[in-house]
Amino acid sequence: MTRLRDFSWWPNAWSSENVSSHTPIDTIRGKGVLKNVRRMGNELTLILECNGATCTAKIGSHLSEDFVILLRHILLQHWGEPISAVEEFEVDFGDLR
Repeated sequence: MTRLRDFSWWPNAWSSENVSSHTPIDTIRGKGVLKNVRRMGNELTLILECNGATCTAKIGSHLSEDFVILLRHILLQHWGEPISAVEEFEVDFGDLR
């Protein structure tokens, strides 16, 4: 099985109006808490709270609709958990990507 953060589609950059663009990804990973996962077509937007700021990242539209629905369902089960823990979950999607 593979950790979520090891998939090529897992975000490696986060954006926020309130967090400096120079904030290291490790800071967001270390302090960010998953607050929501929104779906727009075949794209997901992860929403985190980090030090009182809202941070977002997108998971690309190159994934299948079924995969996006499944991934959103999995992620929403971990609402309120640190993103550092969520990224470490090991999953096996088989051929569903």
